[in-house]
Amino acid sequence: MASYSTDSEQPDSRRASTLSNLLIPRTRHRQSSSVSSLAGSYQSHRYSRSIDLSTSAPSVTLQNDMSDETEGLSIMFDGGNHVIVRPNRVVRGKVILHTSDRLYATRIRIKFRAEEVAAVRLDETKEKTYKIHKCATTFFEVDWKLWGTETSVIVQSGWDEIEPGHYEFPFALKFPNVNFPPSMDEPNGFRIRFVWTAQLDGPALQSGLKSREYNTPYRPILVSPPDKEWTYKTTLMRDKKQVMCEVQAKIARQAFCPDEPFSMNMHITTLHSDAKITALHYKFRKHHHGKLMVASGTAFQQSTKNIVQGSIPLTSSNQASITENVTFSVPTRLVSPSFVSRHTRVHYDILITVTVDYGGLFKVVHHSEFAIPISIANLPNDQLLRINELMAVKSYNDSRDSPIFFDPELEEPPVYNRTNNSGPLSPYMLGTPHSEEPPNYFSIPNLHQIDAPVERKERTVYTTRPVNGTSDPDNLPEATFIPGVFDDEW
Repeated sequence: MASYSTDSEQPDSRRASTLSNLLIPRTRHRQSSSVSSLAGSYQSHRYSRSIDLSTSAPSVTLQNDMSDETEGLSIMFDGGNHVIVRPNRVVRGKVILHTSDRLYATRIRIKFRAEEVAAVRLDETKEKTYKIHKCATTFFEVDWKLWGTETSVIVQSGWDEIEPGHYEFPFALKFPNVNFPPSMDEPNGFRIRFVWTAQLDGPALQSGLKSREYNTPYRPILVSPPDKEWTYKTTLMRDKKQVMCEVQAKIARQAFCPDEPFSMNMHITTLHSDAKITALHYKFRKHHHGKLMVASGTAFQQSTKNIVQGSIPLTSSNQASITENVTFSVPTRLVSPSFVSRHTRVHYDILITVTVDYGGLFKVVHHSEFAIPISIANLPNDQLLRINELMAVKSYNDSRDSPIFFDPELEEPPVYNRTNNSGPLSPYMLGTPHSEEPPNYFSIPNLHQIDAPVERKERTVYTTRPVNGTSDPDNLPEATFIPGVFDDEW
């Protein structure tokens, strides 16, 4: 892992005693470099005045060359644009503040949230009076103070002056060992996103700076079932009246992972003496389905993508009964695990198109299709017992665990020796033995940031708004609406 240039703040003896009682000493510190260059005050490259960040920002770096920097707040992740969030994974990076003006700030924070949004455009009255129905569910929202004054419910927050310069604040986050729905943006109006933002709070509750939103892809850990050969059987009809062909397709497995080869042996027999199979085509398809219940019924939206497609060469000499193999490699691009959430569903199939010619001199060409379902995982079954804590992965429907920020100096977040996760422990309560007198009202010591794991709480917001005419700023297509049906199950 990459190391950061940091200056770790040394806690006082009372806080050290508090942490030793709260934490199980199982973590170790990350190596740091150039510590001496960050101690004390940080000098701006434009002004002679300095800002003392050493006491409130133990992990800050100042650089003098700012000619090509973008003004404001930004986030940079270790690994650049290739960061993928997964269960039980640590994500590291840094928040960058670049300013050419003097700032007054209360604190600088980084925030991380996950949300599922379902929005549909409906004409429930069939009178071209469209409405946008939207449901936004926030799975979790956590933040971490990188610099500045601690938040208190009884003490007003003070602020400090930040000189023009370039500042870097490293951070680390541990994602829980929980499977959430994978990030997606389909079908139109439905999305699941994992969003990072950095925020500078202004003085005296005034507005400050905020970075743009950074979306990182999230992939749950889903293991394929044990290999099991199965046979798909179907009968193809002509004009829904006459039986045309019998189909049998043998597939070695029911689920596949990206980069794995797909292979299927297919046998098709025509049931008419003058029928000949002249062409076969396949498509590996990904289906996105979205569903939202409204006051008067249920709205549906769907989209389909062709991931891989091609022709199947005909090698059999007898065109009335053929046996062919369908093979291709499951790609990594556009392929995410099969999954079901509250409002979306992702599933896959193999669409086979059969072209049959009838007759002699006057030929009639008929096309028929059938779809073979397959499942997509992202980990082979033989890895089930080889990956640490894989068997302990929980569903987000059954777990209240939330991501947690922690000191980037550590390899892993501390393990808190308590069973009640109802909320963070009070720093004052942790630092005061029960046998001592409570402090004087006007002599409460400085509070330190000690964040314990907090139970995850979901928040759902429903909104409805009319759309004038056919104009829609979200460019949503009209959804399929079934009045009187209220079904939230897939």
